[in-house]
Amino acid sequence: MSIQSKLEQFHEKIKMSSSLKRELREKKGILLEILRKDRNLPSFCELEQGSYAMHTGVKPEEDQEYDIDVALRFSATKSEVEPLVYKENICEILKNHTEYGAEIKKSCVTVTYSKEGEAKFHVDLVVYTYEDKNDKDSQLYIAKGIDKESQKWEKADPKGLLDYIGDQIEEENEREQFRRVVKYIKKWRNLKFTNTGHTSPPSIGITLIALDNFKYCEDDDLSSLIHIVEAIVNKFNFVGWDGTRELYRIQWSLPTVLEFEAENDVFEKMTNIQMTDFKDKTEKFKRDLISVQGEVDENIQYKKLNEIFGDDFEAPDEKTTAKQQQNYIPSSSVSGYEI
Repeated sequence: MSIQSKLEQFHEKIKMSSSLKRELREKKGILLEILRKDRNLPSFCELEQGSYAMHTGVKPEEDQEYDIDVALRFSATKSEVEPLVYKENICEILKNHTEYGAEIKKSCVTVTYSKEGEAKFHVDLVVYTYEDKNDKDSQLYIAKGIDKESQKWEKADPKGLLDYIGDQIEEENEREQFRRVVKYIKKWRNLKFTNTGHTSPPSIGITLIALDNFKYCEDDDLSSLIHIVEAIVNKFNFVGWDGTRELYRIQWSLPTVLEFEAENDVFEKMTNIQMTDFKDKTEKFKRDLISVQGEVDENIQYKKLNEIFGDDFEAPDEKTTAKQQQNYIPSSSVSGYEI
């Protein structure tokens, strides 16, 4: 089996399964139906967003949760309602819907579901209103904040972002490689970073850098992956010292052709120390991948990829490999000499 075949096999193991997607859609549908029936909320149109909608989501690790982001574009004019109102209404409506209830967060309302007594997945409901509710082509605004002091309306373009990412790569085989490579990076990220606070680099940042630096390599996901990881490493810039350590960070804005707030660095929540940790780990990721590419023994390549990506990337059993080598009979010429 080739490296490419093994990577595609690995991709099948880490991608979100059809059954999980169906379950998330069902949960989402139930939530939206409850909200549509409530008299305290105006009508709205839904729009899936994030990794789920972009087809770049991966299965989380044991201590992480699956999620689906849903944009709720309310038929309301933003100047006529405070940003927190609909978020508070949604939270109140859904507070007893699950064991974990609903929680207001900076950019959404999160409804968490449990499985076998533990939190397993959540639905993030993101509130938007229009500049003018009578003009559905007018500017959208996202409701930010968790309380009266922090609440604000912020320009946003969720559909434009989805279209932008979906339209950049036209050829289907290239688009599929791009999605696989992004998933490989996210799988690595999930293994190397904790899921608390903002220590983990955001998916949108990874996706946008990958999109801007994607290089299609026919039947060669590894080369395409290395190209993107090298690009991420090269985006870091020195920003100062913390006393004994040089600090680096990436500043990356959402596409300027879209209608977002001017100041929208997708890595803004990460501290300089967290960003420098991201840099250090990405540099090692790059070195490890280049080491895989330079290895001539395919079985050692598989072992190295297993060390990078964990047990979802299956390395051959050493006993099986040894047995195969013992049973190997080299080709020979008719004269009896090895060729």
